[in-house]
Amino acid sequence: MALLKSGGCEEDANMARKLHKRDISHILAAAEQWIRVCLIADGSVFVPDSHWTAPLVDEVYRDFVEHPDFGEDDFMTKLKHQMENGSPSARQLMAEMLWALLLFPSNMKARTKRQQVREIWGMSGQQLPENHPFLNDRVLDGIGSGGPGFNNYRPNELEYLISLVRDLKQRSEKERQNILTDYDAFFEWINKVPRKGKRQFRHMLRFFAFPDRVERISSNNDRRMILQGFGIASQREVANWKDRQLDEKLMELRSKLQVELPSAVLDFYESPLKERWSRDRKIKTVGGEVTVTVPGSDDEVEDKETVTDEVKTSEARLSIQIQSKLARIGAIMGFKVWIPRADRSRVAELLHEKERAAFLEDLPLNYDIARLSTHRQLDD
Repeated sequence: MALLKSGGCEEDANMARKLHKRDISHILAAAEQWIRVCLIADGSVFVPDSHWTAPLVDEVYRDFVEHPDFGEDDFMTKLKHQMENGSPSARQLMAEMLWALLLFPSNMKARTKRQQVREIWGMSGQQLPENHPFLNDRVLDGIGSGGPGFNNYRPNELEYLISLVRDLKQRSEKERQNILTDYDAFFEWINKVPRKGKRQFRHMLRFFAFPDRVERISSNNDRRMILQGFGIASQREVANWKDRQLDEKLMELRSKLQVELPSAVLDFYESPLKERWSRDRKIKTVGGEVTVTVPGSDDEVEDKETVTDEVKTSEARLSIQIQSKLARIGAIMGFKVWIPRADRSRVAELLHEKERAAFLEDLPLNYDIARLSTHRQLDD
């Protein structure tokens, strides 16, 4: 059996690599090659060139991060506009970054991902081969849902990815190798790279780098709910646990469950584990019992074939503006204010420090997990 050595410990390489319903081995193989060839070295996802170099990453940073587009167009329209002045190589690098950004989410169709990557690459004057293995459905099907929030804030996620890569490219190849193969070194590194908000891509990259140690979960919301649902800790306890502690507790829980179910392929989003923590609940109606699902940040929302796959950022921005105005009113009146965790950082950017001090860190409500999860997402 293969073993993973990280931070002075060894773990069985049998974490979230296997699912009952899908084969994700092709995605993991593509991610491993991307990390090895592009992040550690300076190669390319699609061609035998050197695209992931410090100068090209800096060029993409200038084009995208230093020239944000706050207009009302959709993500792809704005991205193309931002890359209009980029060199052909920088445009190809951006296409590969978009590919990497979309490798994890399963709530976007493979053909949508493929089309968007091809469009950006096509701006370089070249076309990607139709049969490229890293653009087939087996690779682009995704690992798990990014939830609607990942698409709504995709510019922020892309900016974060670029910032992570830019930091890596300022280091030696030996340092990059250590960061991306040693769990302890990874945390020491990623916790120092600035980011706006909580950013789901940090979970996605951590999973791809350490799939034998990290669950296929792109949000700490579900991590906490799993640990609560299995009785590992109370809601109050897990509220303050960070990425690393949540990883460790989930790994301990998996080891315990694997002893109880030695022949089972375990995944927290599949039976028999999902029923023990998920937001699915049965309620009685006039017509009988029905199953309802409390929406969460990781719930899948299928993209529409006839419209763009993300909510326009103008709509998201309007929601943030409204929440910030309500929060300011509440703070002025002396109330405590609850802002959904997914929106908190964006709302905070529009408020003064005294107004942000009114934010509640948690809801003082004595409800079960399902109801409390619903309340946490309301724009109160």
